Amino acid sequence: MKKWKTLFFFSFFLLVVSNLFWIYTSIDAGVTQTYQNDSIEKQEKVINLLGEMLVEGSKKYSQQELLFLLRQKYPDGFIVEQENEVIYQGIHFEFENDSLVSVTENW
Repeated sequence: MKKWKTLFFFSFFLLVVSNLFWIYTSIDAGVTQTYQNDSIEKQEKVINLLGEMLVEGSKKYSQQELLFLLRQKYPDGFIVEQENEVIYQGIHFEFENDSLVSVTENW
């Protein structure tokens, strides 16, 4: 009779420990996700700020000049030139009247 009690309490202990482990893992995953989302939001704000600064600082460059600078800096990079847009690694440089008007990130 004592043997089954010992096995029962041992199994019960393992069940409680495993449930505590999964509860801790779930809470940890939630906290990690929250910190990741905050970090991504901050990164997006910085990218938008730098994009706005880039637009203001490079209005004097035409589409061809920007394309030349990109090809000079990244000769092996995949650079796509469209009618009013230059795309490099998911970054879209948009032009109007041969003047840079926006920089956006699209993946």
